[in-house]
Amino acid sequence: MRKLLFYTILSSLIAFSFSCNKSIQEKERDQLADAVDNIGIKKDIDWIVILPGLGCSGCIQEAEDFLKKNANNKRIFFVLTKIESLKILQQKTGVKIDEHSNIIVDRTDQFIVPTDNSIYPCIIKFSEGEFLSHEFQSPDNSNAFEKLKARVSL
Repeated sequence: MRKLLFYTILSSLIAFSFSCNKSIQEKERDQLADAVDNIGIKKDIDWIVILPGLGCSGCIQEAEDFLKKNANNKRIFFVLTKIESLKILQQKTGVKIDEHSNIIVDRTDQFIVPTDNSIYPCIIKFSEGEFLSHEFQSPDNSNAFEKLKARVSL
């Protein structure tokens, strides 16, 4: 009887631990989806670009260049997070943040994912207000902004 109880408890614990182990992608998606829900993205937004102020400098430079060229595109929503100096970012990009309704500063760190990918710019795909997918511009995925540029220009 004790063995049966032991094996029942053990199998329950194993099953529970597997059900609670989310993949990195799922953890990121959950965090980002919650953050997006909190800011209330409009249905006419196709993309959200999360630009961290700290992290992979080459990746961030590509995101800053994308911001500079697309700040006026109202189908793209920009979220600036972990920004040390808005003044320096504005000087580098030539974009005055407060003049754009599609750019916000994440002062409460809602858009920081709970994984090592938080140092990379993130691109979220939307359709009709629904979160479809996300990817990071990183050394392992160095063409994320090139793909986005091609999709935006269609």
